[in-house]
Amino acid sequence: MRFLTSRRTGRAGGTALSAFMLAVMVAPASADATTAVGAVGASSVGGFSYGQMQSAAVDASGCGTNQAGEPSLHVSRGNLVELGSEDGLGGGSQLWRAPQLGGSTAATGCALVYGGQPNAVSGVGASGGDIDTAFASAKGANGTYRLYVASLNLGSINVATSVDDGKTFTQTPVQAGVPVDDREWIAAYGADTSLLSYHDITTNNIDVLRSDNGGALYTQTSTAIPATDYKVSNNQLGNLVIDHRNASPTPGGFWAYQSFVAPSKDPGATSTSATYDEAFLAVSSDGGHTWTDRPIPCTTAFGSSGLNHQFPNVSVAPNGTLLYTVSNDNAVYVAESGDHGSTWTCSGRISVTTRAVEPWIVATSAGEDLVYYGTNGTGPSAVWSVYFAQNTKQTVSGWKTKQLMAVHQGDTCEGGVSCTGGRQLLDDFAVDTDRSGWAHIAYSHDSPDLGGAGSYTGYAVQQSGTPVGYPNS
Repeated sequence: MRFLTSRRTGRAGGTALSAFMLAVMVAPASADATTAVGAVGASSVGGFSYGQMQSAAVDASGCGTNQAGEPSLHVSRGNLVELGSEDGLGGGSQLWRAPQLGGSTAATGCALVYGGQPNAVSGVGASGGDIDTAFASAKGANGTYRLYVASLNLGSINVATSVDDGKTFTQTPVQAGVPVDDREWIAAYGADTSLLSYHDITTNNIDVLRSDNGGALYTQTSTAIPATDYKVSNNQLGNLVIDHRNASPTPGGFWAYQSFVAPSKDPGATSTSATYDEAFLAVSSDGGHTWTDRPIPCTTAFGSSGLNHQFPNVSVAPNGTLLYTVSNDNAVYVAESGDHGSTWTCSGRISVTTRAVEPWIVATSAGEDLVYYGTNGTGPSAVWSVYFAQNTKQTVSGWKTKQLMAVHQGDTCEGGVSCTGGRQLLDDFAVDTDRSGWAHIAYSHDSPDLGGAGSYTGYAVQQSGTPVGYPNS
């Protein structure tokens, strides 16, 4: 049975301790080993092929069933698709992989091969609270792009790495320097360097760790927010990205960006319910050693009801342009910066539905792809679908949107362990493009049907329509 309440909100306020106590009282979830590989085929909608990956047989492809949620997806420079998802704290994580290029009917939502549990320790999936993945931007000595899979491991973070395209993994189950934590993110640079960020439950800050030995050991190098800043105790972090293509002004450094939302003004020490009405970007030009927090002032125009809706998300285009997306629970917006976050331009409402949550964006050499969950309904009868928005220019206007597969019926809850229902969409989404600009999407879906009690991870690949460009990978 899915332990859905182990999912995190990522918001300051200490859900991790509650999740830890709950997780140790339940048995790890397991895949349905009775499901025949390929028992379910791919479906098509809006120029995409999509399906539910199987988790019955390691090293086999095909659609079937899985019990994972909150996916992360990236496509390497060699067009290797890697999709990770998790079963909740104590349940472990799952991984699927396959080289795949979109743009034809040969690309299918059932193509990914099940790779088992990358974060399992001695065969036991103690991790699984949250998951994030990354690819190295340069090949290692063995000629592949190192793959990183980070997953919460009860009170710490497990980072597993693979140098054979996800066939096998090595790991350090407990990373040094990590206290009780929540919602980690990972990004890689070059062949062996990576940054790992997470929400520190003790300080409420966003801690940043760095590894220069292929993920074998991470050492804390900095925090994204100065210790004396009011935003330390009032923030929700989003993803972490690295610019692989544009030189930084620091010798040996690189540009890195950590997204988060917080109150636009200091709410005072006694405030317990501050509204996170502005998006911010922590910017590092020296490879994560120091950070400057840059506000996105135009986001306050639509942030009065709060922008902490799982999660703020930033992407950097190959030319260095930043695209940043947020949701205020009703609509999705995008901000753009061409000067490393010093100045910003904001869009109007991007989403075409009355409610839109959990946006994710990929900025490319020829435009952007953006996905979100949206509905025009309310209450128990609301049907939520994946929406795919595309812009063929690097601008905040000119988006074209299509509705893809329906994934959930009913209310949604973003309160993590405090939720009593409506958690099927969980907290994460993912979209990336291959080298030819075709979109690859990972999403959560009610299991087994709309309105079901559990969740599974789905995968979609773009077969036709308009491709954008290649990403900054």
